[in-house]
Parts: sequence; C-alpha cells; structure tokens
Amino acid sequence: MNLKEKILKAKLPSDPTTTQTIEKLRQDVDEEITEAFILMGLHEKLESVKLAISKAPSDQPLDHNLKEKVDKIIQEFNRNISQPGAYLGLKQKLEKLNTVNKLIELKEKSEKLKAEINEKVPAEVKEKMKLLKNAQEKLSKGDSLDEDLVEEVAKAKQQLIDVLKSANLEIIGVTKRTIANSSPPPPELQEKIVNANEEIHKEIERVISSSKGISTKIEELKEAIREGSSPENVEKMEAEIKEEIVAALNSEELKEKVESLQAELSSFMETTIEEDNKVPAENGRW
Repeated sequence: MNLKEKILKAKLPSDPTTTQTIEKLRQDVDEEITEAFILMGLHEKLESVKLAISKAPSDQPLDHNLKEKVDKIIQEFNRNISQPGAYLGLKQKLEKLNTVNKLIELKEKSEKLKAEINEKVPAEVKEKMKLLKNAQEKLSKGDSLDEDLVEEVAKAKQQLIDVLKSANLEIIGVTKRTIANSSPPPPELQEKIVNANEEIHKEIERVISSSKGISTKIEELKEAIREGSSPENVEKMEAEIKEEIVAALNSEELKEKVESLQAELSSFMETTIEEDNKVPAENGRW
C-alpha cells in the first residue's frame, strides 16, 4: 500500500507509521531545501533575513525593505530550481509533499462531513436507510414486496426526506426522484432544474479537466471495470473520485442558485409528496 492509499484509508489522526512517513518526507524536504540554498549561494542571505525578522516587532507589519529582500531571495530560489534538469530529487519530493498535504486536507474535510452527517442523522433514520436499501436490493433481484413492506418503505422514504430537509442536506437527486413519481412541476420550474443541472455538470467537467489527479483516477476506474474488478473495489474507487470532485467544487454562485432552486422546489414538493408516498417504488428506484 503506497502513502496515498494509507492517508485515504487511515482514520484521523493517522496511524503512527503513516505519520512517521509523512514527517520523514517533510524533514527530507527541509534538509534538501537548505542544501539547495547553500548551493545557490543564498544561505547567508536567508539567515540574515531570518535574523532580521526575528528581531522585528511581531505586532507590526513587516518592514518594506525587509519584505523586498525576502521576495528577492524567494524569486531567485524559484528561478534556480525551475531550471530544466536542476534539483530533480527536491522537485519530486516537493511535488509529493504537496500531494500529501492536499490528501490530508481532503481526508480532514471528508471526516468532518461524515461526522456532521452522523450527528444530524440519528440511529433511527439509519435503520430507515437500511430498510430502503434492502427493499431496493430485493426489487433489483426481481423479488416482489408484500403490502406491509411497501407501506413501511413509503413511510421510511418520507421520514428520510423530512430529515434531509431539517438537516439542510437535501440534494437535487432526491428532489428529482420525488418529482419523477408525482405530477411534473410548472414549465418555468422545470427549466430552472434543467439549467441548474447543466451548470452543475459543467462545473464538474471543469473540475475533472483541470485536475490531472481526478482524470487519472477516472481512467483507472474505467480500466478496473474493463478488467472485471470486484464491485467493492469499483465502489471504493467511485467514492474516492466523488470525494475529490466535491472537495474541488468551489462555486459560491452555483451554490446560491441551487439553494434558491431548492427553496422553490420545497413548496412544490410539500403539495405532491403525500401522494408520491402512496405509490410503490417503480423499478426499485426512489
């Protein structure tokens, strides 16, 4: 298992072995950066600036002349290290460390989101989710549901939607499924739904095209499916890709549009959801 997989699989805080590996990488980078400064003839300038900064008042902005010296040292360092074929080992370790930091940040965001969801979704609701999953599996196998189970599934579905609303975790996927089984929304609302989904898809496509890591993972997922990889492995790879896409999505304007659309949909859903829950799930989908 490589370092990347260890970080993504480990619970926070990471296991001691992973933490030691990351710390060793950081120490190696620090040492090699120091060596690079010495080889570039910048070490004395760097030490002089560090001394001046340590003596400067911490409660005041950095002196303009001192800031210029710092900027010049950084520019010269970056210019030297960016030369083709120069400091390849250091550049590789810097890139690896940057990847590690991003993975740790992604993992922290993921753990925080899971904790928030677990806090907002009580054990009783998790049982309802399990019930829905089991019913859907039965339908996918061609098995029929008895009347009591159909009624229980409908109640569980309604309770889940109510919880998602109250926890502010409602998503367009839930809304679309709800509307699909009831009367269609007005044309102007349908148009807004289509436009919102198009913007979401475009934003996701932008994130994928601009992230080499996500694009690579998608290709790895396609290859795994072609090679007949296990469903568990495929599901795990899909989950990792979704996590990275969600972490990379950062459009406040898009978020505001979606939230505005959800607000409009909520009033429409309230008038149709009661009728929707009386109808058994079609083809095992909700």
